[in-house]
Amino acid sequence: MESDCESAQLLQMKVAIVTGSSSGTGLEAAADLASKGYHVVYACRNEAKAREAMKHAEKVSPGAKTTFLQLDTGKMSSVKAFAKAFLAEFDRLDVLVNNAGSGYFLKQDRTTEDGLEAFFATNYLGPFLLTKLLKDLIKKSSGRVVNVTSVEHWDGSYDFEKVTQKTGAQSYATSKLMLMLMAFELCKREGIQAVAVNPGFVASGIWWYVRGWKKMLYSIIMNLVALDPKKGAATAIYGATAEGLPSKSCYISPYKQRSWCPYYSDVLGPFGGANLSVGCPKAYNEEQWAKLWEFSEAKIKPFL
Repeated sequence: MESDCESAQLLQMKVAIVTGSSSGTGLEAAADLASKGYHVVYACRNEAKAREAMKHAEKVSPGAKTTFLQLDTGKMSSVKAFAKAFLAEFDRLDVLVNNAGSGYFLKQDRTTEDGLEAFFATNYLGPFLLTKLLKDLIKKSSGRVVNVTSVEHWDGSYDFEKVTQKTGAQSYATSKLMLMLMAFELCKREGIQAVAVNPGFVASGIWWYVRGWKKMLYSIIMNLVALDPKKGAATAIYGATAEGLPSKSCYISPYKQRSWCPYYSDVLGPFGGANLSVGCPKAYNEEQWAKLWEFSEAKIKPFL
């Protein structure tokens, strides 16, 4: 049973949610935030894996405060249930890290139970709904939102309606572009500090679907150039905790960007920590920020 002193300490602690924190960069980001004194909520689908990740945080930082709440960003009912449970238990939210997502869906899983294209629902619309449901508490706490995007955003499309109808070649990239646009519009529309971060090319479980000779090739490439999950978490941690970040269009990359090759230096390079960078030019079209926001509001309306 907690003493009055311990209860008071918990009330004063900053609170962070890290979605998809049971493995990879999410696990490392959550552990780091716990080490910095945050009460970290592990928002994950698999409770057993999440609790193992929480043990890792407690091992790294004895006394770390962690809580598990189940979340599947691909199911709008799960997003709503998570938000309700969180708001019943916590009265502040200093950091929301929208990290959960998938890089691949089997053919039979490409349409969700809500009738949505899977990349769109899991990587973007679920996080959008979650952020909307927690927005007032984030503002009340002077908190911030970190959207984990990808270098793939360079290949995303503005044809939101078409891309979200059926899984295709641009589905993943567009979901990551959407996360950038959402972060930028969140700053503009709501006055919330929101940043988009590229974790880099990371050797993590996101490549689970690679098979055969491709798996062997990927293993060789990853051993040579990929970042480990701890380095991959650097941009999310920086975005979650750094002071003095730009209040508009903030994008962070683990690579030092070269003006003469902005795309390729955002794709791969020596690990440079967290660097304020510039993403694909298409991500800075403010009309598209607003267009996506209205599109997203219409898509979540049936689930509210």
